Amino acid sequence: MTIFVGSSEITDIKIGSTVINSVYVGANKVWDRVTSLDTQTVTVGTASSSPLTWWGYANTGFSHGSVTDGTCNFFNGSAYSAIDSFTTSSTPNYGYTTLLYIVGSHPNSGWTTMTIDGVAFNRTDASFSQASTTSWSWTSATTTSPFGSTVGATKQAVFT
Repeated sequence: MTIFVGSSEITDIKIGSTVINSVYVGANKVWDRVTSLDTQTVTVGTASSSPLTWWGYANTGFSHGSVTDGTCNFFNGSAYSAIDSFTTSSTPNYGYTTLLYIVGSHPNSGWTTMTIDGVAFNRTDASFSQASTTSWSWTSATTTSPFGSTVGATKQAVFT
């Protein structure tokens, strides 16, 4: 649910210093504060192995980038192994596949959306694999990398 004043979206509502979590018009809820389960700041790195190019963070295989604390709050502090995207460098117009890897065997539940720099990836739209590292993959989900292409840039990965 969103609420606007003119064309500006309202993301934080307070009365004095009191934080407001929901807004109602009569009995109808018209706004809810988005509360994240976890936020990681990704310092963008890149790696390539022809014909693939990765952007974002991964600490295995083709290591690149970094994340803030690197632990997943909604899976008891398990480590993030990758929050990144890749494309076939010779034909990037085919799209970017975005990946989320978390160390350990975890259920396909516990979170709803991963938003990277404003681009939302719904858990239920991903391919899911559960093993010693659990993975979610969104194949050709975007036409550009949600991490951009600037090494050293920072992007927020917000989990709700």
